[in-house]
Amino acid sequence: MTKVRGLRELVSGAVRLAGGNLCEAGHQWVPDGGARACPLDLTDGCSQAVYRCARCGEYDYGEPGGPGEADCVATCGWFEYENV
Repeated sequence: MTKVRGLRELVSGAVRLAGGNLCEAGHQWVPDGGARACPLDLTDGCSQAVYRCARCGEYDYGEPGGPGEADCVATCGWFEYENV
């Protein structure tokens, strides 16, 4: 963990403890390295990046509407969950 990332996590935790929400208007998703299997791919032939919010530290692993799902759709060619 880098010092800047650690500091951001401490600030985010302090804001949450005080009852605030750094991402009330939305997350600032950035790729966090690594990848996971795309849940929409029935062949296990493609993957998606893991994303982390630069402000609050929350992870997105492919939840509907998030950047991981967008990767999955773009990479695997799936257009909606009803296809699965």
